[in-house]
Amino acid sequence: MSGQLYYDDNFGVWDDMDDPDMVEFYEQVQRTNVWKICERCDRKVKIQPHYSICDSCASAIERGLDY
Repeated sequence: MSGQLYYDDNFGVWDDMDDPDMVEFYEQVQRTNVWKICERCDRKVKIQPHYSICDSCASAIERGLDY
């Protein structure tokens, strides 16, 4: 990963950011994000319109955590 941190509530920390195509995709995702309340943790997050939960909650679900 390059020196700049790339993070969002859709995917968490972004890898491969030395690749110009990945940076372009990241920027596209950021332009299309909307503010929503995560249905699992009730935090206000900036995610894709078709998502209902943030990356933190999605990762917790994938690890089998329930809170």
